[in-house]
Amino acid sequence: MNYGQRGVDLLRELKRSDWLPSYNEDSVRATIQEINLHTAELHDIVRANNRVGNDTATGGGGAPVPIEMRPVMLLHEVSIKRNKRCLLAYHAHRIDKLRALRWETAGNLATPMKFVLSEAEVDFFHEYDKLASRHAIGGSMGGLDWNADQNPPEENFIQVRVVQAGLGKIETE
Repeated sequence: MNYGQRGVDLLRELKRSDWLPSYNEDSVRATIQEINLHTAELHDIVRANNRVGNDTATGGGGAPVPIEMRPVMLLHEVSIKRNKRCLLAYHAHRIDKLRALRWETAGNLATPMKFVLSEAEVDFFHEYDKLASRHAIGGSMGGLDWNADQNPPEENFIQVRVVQAGLGKIETE
């Protein structure tokens, strides 16, 4: 068994793609299933150890884990943690790309992109767009275009123009 390999395969798939590959639900499910198998193995080892501990005259509190079982337990635990980190990195990368896409497209999700995303990611994109739009429209700076000039200026000195009158005295230094 290749411990933690399925999660790494998800990340390699992301790295090989230009933008985002199609959401790989089968690999995500397989990774979660691998996590569940490792968890079940750990529980079996602990239960077997507790049964041995209860059979002795130690009062039934469970014996310490035998030294020969500790590497096996550590291997399962590390595999669980690695797969969890890989799943979190996979989903975080996809969410970061969706956030950036929202600002690049001003909230318009093209139809070809919908085929690449999962249903939950499409829902996230629309909810994030609603939240960003509500923030941009409301408040004291609702008249600004939040999608314009997203890159900082290259010059050290820029000319600032007041867009909204009645803001009072503005100090820049």
